[in-house]
Amino acid sequence: MVKIAILGTGNVGKALFGGIKNGSNEVKFGSRDPSKSKAPEGAEVVTMKEAVQWAEVIIFAVPHHSTSETINSIGGDNFNDKIAIDVTNALNEKWELAMGFDTSAAEEMQKLIPGAKVVKAFNYVFAENMSNGKVGEGSLTLFVASDDGRAKEVVMKIGNEIGFESVDAGPLKSARYLEPLGMLLIGLGMNQKLGTKIGFKLLK
Repeated sequence: MVKIAILGTGNVGKALFGGIKNGSNEVKFGSRDPSKSKAPEGAEVVTMKEAVQWAEVIIFAVPHHSTSETINSIGGDNFNDKIAIDVTNALNEKWELAMGFDTSAAEEMQKLIPGAKVVKAFNYVFAENMSNGKVGEGSLTLFVASDDGRAKEVVMKIGNEIGFESVDAGPLKSARYLEPLGMLLIGLGMNQKLGTKIGFKLLK
């Protein structure tokens, strides 16, 4: 059993909770104000700092622009030796990719919490498909990138338990390619009007 904290009670956080709670892991939400959180009924909600201190794995389900503020409010040292999953997409006010080529949101997060093992995953999946890792009967591919091998194994196992087919995507630098993949999905779903019942699958 792995102790997993989900920071944020929005659509992404609630969707991942729906998938994780059906596995063998223990889950808590971290909220800035637990009394006003929008967590699913029955979910345990504590402050963000309490959630991080308790957990072994932390899922950042907050908007990218809130990442630095969230880490500062919790204290970077509280993330030491923990696995931090970055599910964010770095978007600007025009909903365009805000960084790329020589860095990524995940790599910038690693700089903010150097003692943590940052993993990039889930960012290119629509929230409604995160709870079971599928579109229809087909399992989606979960690309998992990190510089820490054990951290990747843990996140891949979590993904497989949800219903994804996890694939090792290499070092954290691979987040530079996974984040534009999130933009492609948003463009296909919204601009090309394919809807949200779509996703990516690696065929072998």
